[in-house]
Amino acid sequence: MQRNLSAMPGRQLVLVRYAPGHNTQNEWVFNAADIDASKVIWAREMSPEQDASFLQYFHDRQVWLVEPDKTPPSITPYSAPTTEARR
Repeated sequence: MQRNLSAMPGRQLVLVRYAPGHNTQNEWVFNAADIDASKVIWAREMSPEQDASFLQYFHDRQVWLVEPDKTPPSITPYSAPTTEARR
């Protein structure tokens, strides 16, 4: 995924949504030291409120959702869930 995302035009932001019971030894979020200058940034999905400020900060990036606990792991364009959808 990293190689494919790096080959895409523009800069990318990847939010990782772990399933409940995710094995914490199987970490998908790794970044270079200079995050702001990175072509691809990886982050854990948080609450809608926390994600909103994060997405605003990186507003110039294409945003993706990765769900590593699916079989096979999936990557899709991200659309922020509403507060109602997360309840």
